[in-house]
Amino acid sequence: MRILVVSQFFAPEMGAPAARFHDFGKLLVARGHAVTVLTGLPNSPSGVIPDAYRGRLAMRETIDGIEVLRGWLYASPRLTKLAKVGGFASFAASASLQALLRRVRADVVVATSPPPTVGVPGMVLARRLGAPLVFDVRDIWPEAIAASGRLQSGTLIRVLERLERALYAASAAVTVVTEGKRERLIEKGVPAANVHVIPNGVDLRRFEDQAPLAEAAWRALGLDADRFTLVYAGIMNPPQGLDVLLDAAAALRASAPALAGRFQLALVGAGSERARLETRVRGEALGDLVRFVAEQPRDAIPALLRRADAIAVTLRPRKDTHTVPSKLYEAMASGRPILVSADGAPAAIAREAKAGLATPAADAPALARSIRTLLEDPAQAAAFGAAGRAYAADFDRGRLVERFEAVLRDVVEASATRRA
Repeated sequence: MRILVVSQFFAPEMGAPAARFHDFGKLLVARGHAVTVLTGLPNSPSGVIPDAYRGRLAMRETIDGIEVLRGWLYASPRLTKLAKVGGFASFAASASLQALLRRVRADVVVATSPPPTVGVPGMVLARRLGAPLVFDVRDIWPEAIAASGRLQSGTLIRVLERLERALYAASAAVTVVTEGKRERLIEKGVPAANVHVIPNGVDLRRFEDQAPLAEAAWRALGLDADRFTLVYAGIMNPPQGLDVLLDAAAALRASAPALAGRFQLALVGAGSERARLETRVRGEALGDLVRFVAEQPRDAIPALLRRADAIAVTLRPRKDTHTVPSKLYEAMASGRPILVSADGAPAAIAREAKAGLATPAADAPALARSIRTLLEDPAQAAAFGAAGRAYAADFDRGRLVERFEAVLRDVVEASATRRA
């Protein structure tokens, strides 16, 4: 098959959408398919376009056998809500123009959301090429973002709701990452036969091929090799609710100062919240417990996680409790114990996998007690890590890509039958 993916984010960018289709793309190419990704100039999460891409309106490159077509979009390091809206809208416009002008061929078009605005160029391409559209959904916008309080404009919500309905109606299939999201889309009127669960997952080969980070490299990141290190590695934006980690570190110091002397929290990454969190650490004199590490290339993450003593997965309290961060599976694949601070599906998965300890979102005292448990019981921590690694095998993207491939093949064959 010739598969054309529309994704606002793609490698070398970090985050779930970029990782999901970078991994799926590589695996589909290995299975004999031709994969093209229509995306923007990389800038997430910093809002800064790297020098190698800056000043371009459009470009073409190849990444791991995937043809990548890039177009201009608005990017700003200010990371305000208005800047993000500008980025979403500009990519939808730029990619739609590219969809009309670029010479591309495809048997199926995949648009991956959020943001749902990627569906606009997805629909343009599908119509122009006479190909079926598959809409890949990780968060159900606009209701998810409206429930979080990040979107309060009634007019914009209504516009996005109309776009959402149009996308579902235009899609030959919709893929979601959890059963809960499938049920929600069926409630919203999407035919059950059209909605397929393709979970978030992890490319296990990336973790099998890398040894834990060497001690010298660990120290070069500014981390103490003699301390128990809880690592958060990922985007630092409001949905992650990272204040709970600082609160838990402070609570550990207050309740068990001797244990706190053996502990450090490493926050690795970039995003709109990082500067505020750094200011908070300075203001509350938490610098002896908390270290900030610059965003690392995606290929460096497995070795970093495998060196950690435990890995944090956090979400702030939210009405949509079906969201499962892709970093949860990466954490389990590393073979390290996980500490989940979230409600709903992430906590349930951690408990089912016996991969670590789960506490309610934003409950810092409970998270501090979980940290203390791992500090005091290394054998239990090791058992959690081993169980998580075994559980992650069922979410290897090498397996999940077969399910995704089957969805694509079915819609292509159904489309060909209708045309015959």
